[in-house]
Amino acid sequence: MTSGMVILAEIRTETEQGRPAPTTGWEWSPGCTPLRDPSPGKWIVRRTADSFDVMFRSYLTPELRSGGPEYWIGSFNPTDTGELGAREMALKLRKESYRQEAERNGHSDIE
Repeated sequence: MTSGMVILAEIRTETEQGRPAPTTGWEWSPGCTPLRDPSPGKWIVRRTADSFDVMFRSYLTPELRSGGPEYWIGSFNPTDTGELGAREMALKLRKESYRQEAERNGHSDIE
C-alpha cells in the first residue's frame, strides 16, 4: 500500500512504476480516514473488467474492519489516464477527510 502522503503531482500508474498493468480485481488504497472520523473507512481504487472504480469501504463497527459495506464513488476508463484519475480522486477524498478532521478539532489553516 502506498502512503497517503503522496503529492498529487507524483501519482504514477502501475506501468509507470515498472509493474504489470492492473487486471480485474487489482486494488490500491491511499489509506484510511482519520482514526476518530465519524464515518471511518478506507478509500480504494479497484480495477474491474470495464473501469477503474473509486470505492469507500466502511468501518463503522470494529467487526467490519476487514469486510464492511462498500460504497461506489465514481468510475474511470480502463486506461492509464483512467487509473491516474481514479488514484487522484481517492487521494483527494482522503485528504479532504483529514482536512475535515482538523477543522472539527479547531484547526482551520489546513489545506
